[in-house]
Amino acid sequence: MKKALKGARIFSGKDFLDNKALLFEDDNIIDILDDSIIPNDFEIQSLNGGILSPGFIDLQVNGGGGKLFNNSPDEESLNTIISAHQYFGTTSIMPTVISDSLNVLQQCTDIISKEINKNKSLLGIHIEGPFFNVKYRGVHQKQYINTINASYMNLFETLDRFPVMLTLAPECISIKQLKSLKKLGFKILAGHTDANYDQLEEAIKYGLDGFTHLFNAMGQISAREPGVVGSALDFNQTWASIIVDLHHVHPSLINLSYKQKPEGKLFFVSDSMATINHGEPSFELYDEVVSESKGRIINSEGKLAGSSITQIDAIKNAYQKCNIPLESAISMATLYPAEYLGISDYLGQIKKGFRADLVHFNSDFKIQNVWVEGNLINRGQS
Repeated sequence: MKKALKGARIFSGKDFLDNKALLFEDDNIIDILDDSIIPNDFEIQSLNGGILSPGFIDLQVNGGGGKLFNNSPDEESLNTIISAHQYFGTTSIMPTVISDSLNVLQQCTDIISKEINKNKSLLGIHIEGPFFNVKYRGVHQKQYINTINASYMNLFETLDRFPVMLTLAPECISIKQLKSLKKLGFKILAGHTDANYDQLEEAIKYGLDGFTHLFNAMGQISAREPGVVGSALDFNQTWASIIVDLHHVHPSLINLSYKQKPEGKLFFVSDSMATINHGEPSFELYDEVVSESKGRIINSEGKLAGSSITQIDAIKNAYQKCNIPLESAISMATLYPAEYLGISDYLGQIKKGFRADLVHFNSDFKIQNVWVEGNLINRGQS
C-alpha cells in the first residue's frame, strides 16, 4: 500500500521541513516532497498539525506494561514491553538486563536470540552489570556483583547475531578482557564505576566508547580528579547516555552536558521500569516492592530504581526545562542513539530508503499516531 502523510511539520532527523508530504510504501520511505504534488496512486492521511518525527530509539529499557525483563525473560513479556513503549512513540528498544544470576542472564540472551528476527522493534540487548564497582552499585544487589570469568565469556561468545551493549566498571576488568569483549563486537560503556581519568583514558584505547546514564552511579568531579563524570564530558570521542526525567540529573547539568559533548555524542535513555503504560505504580525488583511516587521510582533504601518516563517525556523535558533546542532534543532520541549503535543507515531519520518507523505528536508532546514498519499501530486506550 502506497501512503502519504501530510499536514504535520516533518522533522527529518536533522532539520524541520514545512509544507511537505512523506511518502512510504509498505515498510520503506519513498520520498519527501511538496504536499501539493502527491502522486495520485498514494493514499493520503492528513495529520492536522504537530510534528512527524522518526520513531524514537531507546537503548536502555528495563520494562514496561507491568513487566520487568529480568523477572520474566520470555516472549510474552518482551512483546508487552515493546508494545508499552510503542504506545509512546518508541519504535526500537534495547531490552536491558540488570545485574542478576548467570542463569537469568542466559535466559535473557536466549529469548533475544529467539525473537530478534521476529520483531523489528527489537534491536539487541543491553547487559547492565554485573561487572560493577560495589561502591556505585545503586539498586543492583550486592550478591550479584561479579567479575568476568570463563562462564560469562562462553556466553558472550554466542552473542554474534545482534548488537550487544555492555555496561561495566573499567577498573574491575583487565585490558585483556576488554580487548576480548571489543573483539566480539560489543559496544562497551562505563557505568556504576569509580574509575579515574587515567583508567578511563586507557580503557578507551582498547574499546570503551560510551558512558551509561551520565552523572548517576559514577565518580563525580572534584578539584584534582575529573572522576567519571568529568572524564565523560572531556573525552570528545566517546558517547554518553543521560536520563532526562528531572530526578536523576538536574536540568542545569543536562544543559551543561549538551553544551560540552560534541554534537551527536549525547543521547537520551529512559532507563524505564515496569510502570510504563501500566496502571499499577509499583512492581517487584529483586524480591522487594518498589514504587513510583511523583515521577520517582525508589526502593526500600531510598535509591532511585530506574525511571517512569519514555523518550517523548525526555524530549519535552529537555526542550521545556533544560533549554535544549527542539531539533537537538528529538535527535537525541532518534538519530544519535542510532549512530551510537551503528544502525543509522536505516533508522533514526526520515529519509529515502529508511524504514518507515514514525511518530506524530502535537504541540503538547502528546503522541497522536505511531507507525512501525509502515503500519499504523492500534494505540487503543492508555
